Amino acid sequence: MNKIKANGKEVYNMLAKHLTINESDFSPMVALGKNKSPFSILVSIILSQNTTDKNAIKAYNNLYAKTKLDINKIVNLSIEELSEIIRVAGLPRQKSKSIIELAKFVKDRGEQYLMEKDPLELKKELMEIPGIGEKTSDVFLSFFRGFNVFPVDTHIKRIARRWGLTDSKSYKDISNTLINFFGSELSGNAHKLMIAFGRSYCKSKNPRCKECFLKEICPSAQV
Repeated sequence: MNKIKANGKEVYNMLAKHLTINESDFSPMVALGKNKSPFSILVSIILSQNTTDKNAIKAYNNLYAKTKLDINKIVNLSIEELSEIIRVAGLPRQKSKSIIELAKFVKDRGEQYLMEKDPLELKKELMEIPGIGEKTSDVFLSFFRGFNVFPVDTHIKRIARRWGLTDSKSYKDISNTLINFFGSELSGNAHKLMIAFGRSYCKSKNPRCKECFLKEICPSAQV
């Protein structure tokens, strides 16, 4: 397997030079701007599952307008009521169940629990909530807690393979590979830069290899 012809720091610097991270394009950052509570950040991440950040942000804004992300109000919503509010994000019943269960979890423990609980123990507990998996937990730990994890979505999985960093299908393998490649200090921002890169250049269909600023070092652009 041919590997990208640069180290992680060099790739990071090239990404940072050519790309702009627009925080309004990331649902957790929009949530953070509206309501700095960890609960609201987690809700925004659930809403972003299997949809675009654009749709997730619309759903989050709808929910914020209706509830201000008040945990007590959300706990008292029915699945049907919540589904109508967040429908634009897709999978409304599934996400509604997850959000209501999360609200119950946070109401029982207090919101401070999300900020102070050991990250790995919190991740394990969050993943016991239906609809919250490893990626959702890792995005929260990375964005809000600054914990050294590398969330892996479809963009990042695709790019890591095209760069020749991995051929694994394992979430943990890909995540650990990228942490090792970029290093712990750069991984948090590298995650957002890779998503921006996947959206603008390294697309699933019709990637812009000929125009890409990494084309001289990327093995996939040489094919």
